[in-house]
Amino acid sequence: MRAMILAAGLGTRLLPLTRVCPKVLVPVRGIPVLDFWIQRLHRCGFDDAVLNAYHLKDKVVDAVSRKEWPINVEVHLEPVLLGTGGGIRTAMESFEDEPFAVINGDIICDAPLDALYREHLRSGAEVSLLLHDWPAFNNVAVTREGFVAGFGKEAEKIQSHRDGVRMLAFTGIHFVSPSAIQEYPSGIPGDIVSIYRNLIARGTPPKALFSSGLFWREMGSMESYMRLSAELGTLHPGFLPPFRTGHPIYIHPEAVVSPGVQMRGSVVVGRGARVHEKVYLENVILWENVRVKAGSVLKDCIVADGLGADLNANGTLVRERQ
Repeated sequence: MRAMILAAGLGTRLLPLTRVCPKVLVPVRGIPVLDFWIQRLHRCGFDDAVLNAYHLKDKVVDAVSRKEWPINVEVHLEPVLLGTGGGIRTAMESFEDEPFAVINGDIICDAPLDALYREHLRSGAEVSLLLHDWPAFNNVAVTREGFVAGFGKEAEKIQSHRDGVRMLAFTGIHFVSPSAIQEYPSGIPGDIVSIYRNLIARGTPPKALFSSGLFWREMGSMESYMRLSAELGTLHPGFLPPFRTGHPIYIHPEAVVSPGVQMRGSVVVGRGARVHEKVYLENVILWENVRVKAGSVLKDCIVADGLGADLNANGTLVRERQ
C-alpha cells in the first residue's frame, strides 16, 4: 500500500510560524506532523509514502534525508504550486496502477488506514472520501446510498431539494484509484475537488467512508494548533503515538529548565530549549533550541527561533492571544 501526504501548501493560516517552518514539519508536543503520519502509515501496513514540497522545500528535503524512516519516503519538488489536484496527479506517477491513500498534511487522525483502504477496493469506486460529522466543516452532501453528491454551496442546495441527503465534513483523507485522475494533465495546477465534481457529473461519484469513534483534529490555524497541543496533554498515555500524551507539561529530555521555573496549564519545552531562572510559563509552546531569558513571563503563546522581525524585545515571542 502506498500513500501521498499533501505538504506543499503555503500554510497562510499558521503565519508567522510557516515563514520559517513548512506546515508538515510543525512540531506537535515535540513531534513533527510528518513523523506522526509516517509512523501511522507504517503501523497500518503501508510500504511507501510520497510528499509534495513547494513552500520551504529545502527544509522538507533536509528533514526527510536526515532520518531513517520505517517505510520508503520520497519528496516530489513542485516548480510551481500545483494545488491538490496537480500534486496528486504528479504523485500518481510513482504509484503505477495501484490505488493510493492521500492525507492532508495539516490534520491529526487515528483513522484505520489499512481497513479503509480495503473498503475502498471492495467498493469498486474510483475515489473514496473519509467523512465525519463536524458541524463547523460540514459542507459535503452525502446521499442515502453513501455517495458524495456535491461540495460547498451546491451541496447545500442538493440537501434542500433531495430527500435522504445529509451534510458531513471531509477529513482530508481520501483513497484514489489512478483511473479517476489519469485524464488530468500532469504538471498543471488544479484543485482536486474540481476533479471530484467531474466524477459526480459523469455518474461515478466518490464513495463515502466512515470510521466509528474517529479522533480527528485539524491544525491549520494558530488557534487550532494551540488547542491540539493542550488537548493531547489531557489524553491517556500512548493514546496517539508517537505524540507525548498523558500530562499537560512535556519537557524534552534534551531541554534544560532551570530550578524555580513555574509552569501552569499546557506547556511544551522542545529539544535543545533552555529556560532560565525565575521564568513563568502558562499555556506556552517552546520550539527547539529557543532561549527564554531569566525573569520572562510568557502566557498563551508560541515561541520559535529564527522569526526575525516577529520576535519581541525579550527574545522569541511569536504570538500572544488577545
